[in-house]
Amino acid sequence: MNGVYASSSEQWKQGNMNGIGKPGNVIVPNTNNASFNNDEALWISSELGDKLLVMMELHIVNDPSGSGAAGPGGITFVLTEANFRYELIKDYLAVSMGTFWSVFGIQNQDWLGAQNLFSTMPMASGAYLTHFNEKGLRLDGHFERNGWGFNYVMSLGNGFNAYDISGYNSFDLNSNSTFNTRVSVFPGLQKDLNIGFSYGNGLLFKQDLNASVDSQEFFDNNFEAYGLDALWKINDLKVRSYLISSTQKLTNSNETIDLNALGWMSEVSYRINTNGKLGIDAIIPKFRYDFLDKAEFDPQLSDKYQTTGLGLNFQIQNNFILSVDYNWINEEKIQLNNDRFILRASVNF
Repeated sequence: MNGVYASSSEQWKQGNMNGIGKPGNVIVPNTNNASFNNDEALWISSELGDKLLVMMELHIVNDPSGSGAAGPGGITFVLTEANFRYELIKDYLAVSMGTFWSVFGIQNQDWLGAQNLFSTMPMASGAYLTHFNEKGLRLDGHFERNGWGFNYVMSLGNGFNAYDISGYNSFDLNSNSTFNTRVSVFPGLQKDLNIGFSYGNGLLFKQDLNASVDSQEFFDNNFEAYGLDALWKINDLKVRSYLISSTQKLTNSNETIDLNALGWMSEVSYRINTNGKLGIDAIIPKFRYDFLDKAEFDPQLSDKYQTTGLGLNFQIQNNFILSVDYNWINEEKIQLNNDRFILRASVNF
């Protein structure tokens, strides 16, 4: 469970959410006013024998409009995972079927409020389909020995037809499956250093011959994406970073247009143990910088975004964190007054 307070931010709603569209910063109130918000998540899982695992993840969140999609107060339900996993070869190969988080990169972790070091989504994640849950088939496995190891995960699914959550559909609507994979290595420091490589490709949508010839819909839209990520822990210092590069290739019988995006995020935190003084187990200073450079079909919309975040996390006990941060947001073309202070309490059990 997350409880959030965000200060007033004069032009917050005029911003680009997180660089790609809705739902943007899910747990941050989508209003210019000082406001409170909350969200909840429930995981249900069961091991049915030695090889079979069934798992479901359900989120109760606000509709970004705040007007309500499934109930009063803007509450709506989001099913982000619902699948079974069967281990074919112990450790080396397991197969899953159902709904699951995208396996590309590590940016999806930032959608989970209690796992996000800050409360805002990095703009950098906008270089890929950030809030994306796939329906399909997933394979994964791992190997480790003497502090070294690697793991892999790959998926083939229905795909999507837009660069935000509106493109997540129940069925394959464009006769083209989407492939995603991430392979990571642990180069000799056990779990203290992990480096991952990701790749994805698919078809967003086919050409609509009835669309305006000046619109993006008048093209076939294929995408390809590459990712690099790293997590490095040195005693009480933790560094987490990712780089995402993607291209939308728009083609029709007359022309080809490439829309490129590049996003980079890096965050650093340091744990200061306080031995329970004042009821606090640890104080964690934190810093984040990220940017997004994303070409748009309409050149007037193209922009570069930068976010700088600074704050403190207070680990009150293993399952209770109080997060305080201030976020400076900078747009290259249109300067908005949308910086924001955010206070968040996260509790898990």
